[in-house]
Amino acid sequence: MKVTAAARAHGKPLLLILLGNLLIAFGYAKFMVPANIISGGGTSLSMVLARLTPLSVVTWTNIITVSCLAFALAFLGRTNFVRSIVSSLAYMGFFAAWSAVPLRLATWPLVDVLAASLFIGAGYYCCIASNASTAGLDVFALIIAHRRPQLNVTLMLRVINVIVLLASTLVFGWQSLLWGLAFTFLYSGLMGWLLRHYQPFPPVQDN
Repeated sequence: MKVTAAARAHGKPLLLILLGNLLIAFGYAKFMVPANIISGGGTSLSMVLARLTPLSVVTWTNIITVSCLAFALAFLGRTNFVRSIVSSLAYMGFFAAWSAVPLRLATWPLVDVLAASLFIGAGYYCCIASNASTAGLDVFALIIAHRRPQLNVTLMLRVINVIVLLASTLVFGWQSLLWGLAFTFLYSGLMGWLLRHYQPFPPVQDN
């Protein structure tokens, strides 16, 4: 019975993490990327750094992902670290799968931002509520919120996204900034509302 209970305790969060990444990957693959909307996350930062350095977007994405996982292990504990690895692998797989589906949904930037915010905001909620990150810049939002509870995850994620978006303006222009800001406030607002009203699992305390 103990084994079954332990498996259930870990299995439910993992299922929610998989669902979250399924939603996030769908939002990016079918709305954000086709519409060329900069999100302010790790991928956007990689795109900016690739323009300013000899390294490619893929290389910078890998560097950022590994760095974020290292910070997750150091500051958020083993459980978050392991679940974040699962999260990052799930995202890569789902993103590749959704990208391969020959279905174009992106139509108009306003509709794309609204749809992407819905899927990605719900997906981020699933991951963070399961004590996981997406192995992206949300790791730093979680660390700050963990150490300074008065600065919640939603607020810190917005701050980080806005900083990246402002940097991306130098490369991608003001239009990308405006759509990116709209996306940032919409998806993080939905995520924050869900986190305030629905907490499916108790906080994990790692030794």
